[in-house]
Amino acid sequence: MEQGTTARAARFSDRFVAYLLDVVPFAAGAAATTWALLGPLAKAPTPELLALVVASWVTLLFGYQLAGNVAGGTVGKRLMGLRLVARDGGPPGFLRALVRAAVWLIGTPLASFGFLVALFNRENRALHDYASGTVVVESYRKSPAEGALLFLAGAAAALALFGFQIFSGWARPTPRDLAAVVKAKDGLAVIARVQEAYKEKNGTYATSIEELAQASGDAEEFKAAAAAIFRPDPFQMEAGNRGWRIRVAARDRRGTIVVRDGP
Repeated sequence: MEQGTTARAARFSDRFVAYLLDVVPFAAGAAATTWALLGPLAKAPTPELLALVVASWVTLLFGYQLAGNVAGGTVGKRLMGLRLVARDGGPPGFLRALVRAAVWLIGTPLASFGFLVALFNRENRALHDYASGTVVVESYRKSPAEGALLFLAGAAAALALFGFQIFSGWARPTPRDLAAVVKAKDGLAVIARVQEAYKEKNGTYATSIEELAQASGDAEEFKAAAAAIFRPDPFQMEAGNRGWRIRVAARDRRGTIVVRDGP
């Protein structure tokens, strides 16, 4: 650090927690957005949709970093008692802030390579600090208890995000799940044809799986086929002289509900 800058350089551990506090909300927001757009098992994510979600949140994150750099510190840094300054101790300025945000964004997906540089110099400067001519310093001295509490908060946020990513990965539809939902829809299409045949013969629609099975021409085969593509519960039928509705659950992991109305 140049002469005139008397503040103490930020510790690597404090910078790491500040990083988590800054990044975790954006990562969680991106995951939640994808979840909300797709539904738990409604459909598989398309590359175009994933690219749009990622690009939107990356743009927001870049803007957040740029604004935080210009202001002398992001929310995470301020919570950790850190501030960003130029090498001479003055404000970073817009150009340094812009360069720093860009290099920070590039280095983050690369296994956070830019941050690893901070392990090998006395001022704990990361790659984006070197590129922009900045340094992160302590704005005040934290007590050991305060530092420990903030570290635990950051670690808890990271673990929560990690757990959510595991859960969302498990809940995302697999090819087998998607195939099961398609089979359920195809099965209801067959039932629709059987219903119309039943109506033509009896003047009303079938109100039970037993009536449908008998109308199919091969009751046992019909029941076996239905059991292979539908869960036993729920299997709900409503019918009258003018129409019918069937509500079933596909045999995917989550039992996606499929509904068909007729005619």
